[in-house]
Amino acid sequence: MFENILGNDKIKETLINSVKNNRASHSYLFIGTEGIGKKLIAKEFAKMILCTDENKYCNKCKSCIEFDTSNNPDFIIIEPDGNSVKIEQIREFQNKVAEKPIISNRKVYIINDADKMTR
Repeated sequence: MFENILGNDKIKETLINSVKNNRASHSYLFIGTEGIGKKLIAKEFAKMILCTDENKYCNKCKSCIEFDTSNNPDFIIIEPDGNSVKIEQIREFQNKVAEKPIISNRKVYIINDADKMTR
C-alpha cells in the first residue's frame, strides 16, 4: 500500500490502520501545498476502502481492477469546472450519494480543489 508514494509515512500509516481496523471516517481533508501528493494519497486510500478483499489491498478483485482502469462506479473525482466547482456539480454529487454502491460496500468521492467551490 502506498508503495509508489514517498514520504508522509505517518499519514500513510494512519490511513492504513483506519482501513484495517474498519475505522475509516466518513470524510477526510487532505491539506497542504500544491504538488505534495495529496490527490495521489487520497486515491490510494480510496482504493483500499473500496477493495472487496479482506486484506484491503489485493489488486486482484473486481473493485481494484476497475479502479486501476478508472472504471469503478463506486469512485468519482469531482474536478473544478474552469476556475471553480460549480453548484450543478455538487447537485449531481448529492444525487449520486443517495445511490447504493455497485461493486464495493462503500462509495468514495474526492472533491479535488474543494477550496474552489462557490457559495
